Amino acid sequence: MAAETGTNLRIRQHELTWRSVAGEIVALDLRSSTYFTTNASGADLWMALVEGSTAQQLTALLVTTYEISEAQAACDAAAFVKLLESSNLLERSAEPTA
Repeated sequence: MAAETGTNLRIRQHELTWRSVAGEIVALDLRSSTYFTTNASGADLWMALVEGSTAQQLTALLVTTYEISEAQAACDAAAFVKLLESSNLLERSAEPTA
């Protein structure tokens, strides 16, 4: 399920441990005993999702940080969110972050 505009997305806080290592994220899902890693742009998105972000905020982060088009950033952010959702690593709430 794609992230709806205005929906706040956040990395799941329970039964998940992760660390930033050399500009990447290394995570272990304790529920499924699954290991995950990200590249640098994934790490940027992950950190934004730790605080809570909307799909629009994730897109803006990629545009600003990597100087890519909004269309490419939206596609990349949506793909990352979809991967995290399919792995049950995200929580959603109706309240966007401030």
